[in-house]
Amino acid sequence: MKTLKYVSLMFIAFVFILGCLGTYANIKNQSGNESKVTQEKLINHWSDYDIWFKYTVIAFDPKNDDKKILVGSKWGTVKNQETWMGIVKANTTSQGNIDPVWSYGPMTGVREIWGPDNQFYGYVIHQRRDLVNATMVDENTVRLWHRYANFGGP
Repeated sequence: MKTLKYVSLMFIAFVFILGCLGTYANIKNQSGNESKVTQEKLINHWSDYDIWFKYTVIAFDPKNDDKKILVGSKWGTVKNQETWMGIVKANTTSQGNIDPVWSYGPMTGVREIWGPDNQFYGYVIHQRRDLVNATMVDENTVRLWHRYANFGGP
């Protein structure tokens, strides 16, 4: 009887682990200098990207490739220069870094989103303490996930 319980428990654990496995994209940091240059490029050439934003996250999906970044329904998008310039003006420091006025901590520099086969999907900038990851949907699509990390007591 104990053996049957043990085998059953191991089978359930195995199925659970298999269910949690997925193919994740890799989000890589850029060096400080690379990040600065990339931020300037993203700000000045905004129309080359589909831009998504949510709270303290901004994602840039290049338009000129066959790769796609999916985001949730609560993300906003930039559709015109007036909107983008308003976001940049309100959320860029005097040093030229993107830093949303509503963030509660330091931002990451520009981070690159890469698929498991070293295929480039785009860029993301987010608050350091937030949880941002990307999972593969298919060979040309990643889904970007954002969880706002809330620290503190009750």
